Amino acid sequence: MQLLVCLRMLIRRCVYENITKDEIQKLFPQEVLPELQRLLTLLLQKFQREWRGDVLKDQVSLPRLKAMTWNMANQNQDSTEHAAIINLKLQGDTQSLSGETEVKFQLAKDTLETMLKSMYFIRDQLSNVGDASNGHGQAQETVNT
Repeated sequence: MQLLVCLRMLIRRCVYENITKDEIQKLFPQEVLPELQRLLTLLLQKFQREWRGDVLKDQVSLPRLKAMTWNMANQNQDSTEHAAIINLKLQGDTQSLSGETEVKFQLAKDTLETMLKSMYFIRDQLSNVGDASNGHGQAQETVNT
């Protein structure tokens, strides 16, 4: 059981830290036979790069807003109601999200007002990030239309 706990810790260290062969061997409990230590160390070193690559591929990276444009349009030709057509260009940071993504959507006045209230709330939260007493560290608002 102690060996399994040790292996779990060693694998994590190999993945998240640039741990050397000597550092790996120092982390084994004394009860582990030297030959087993040597074999496990070789295996950990062999798969270290692959495991690190897998972790990087699995990391979630949110795109950043690169540009925003908008224009006004009628929702339908028979209606006098107008809507704003929003066009967002998003830039990804990772290899899996390379390049730009374009998102277009329309907002009616009532939806826009709801969204603006949420954006003002977000702005206030960002302004108070350094203030630990605000009590809203993980606040989340949902806009339903």
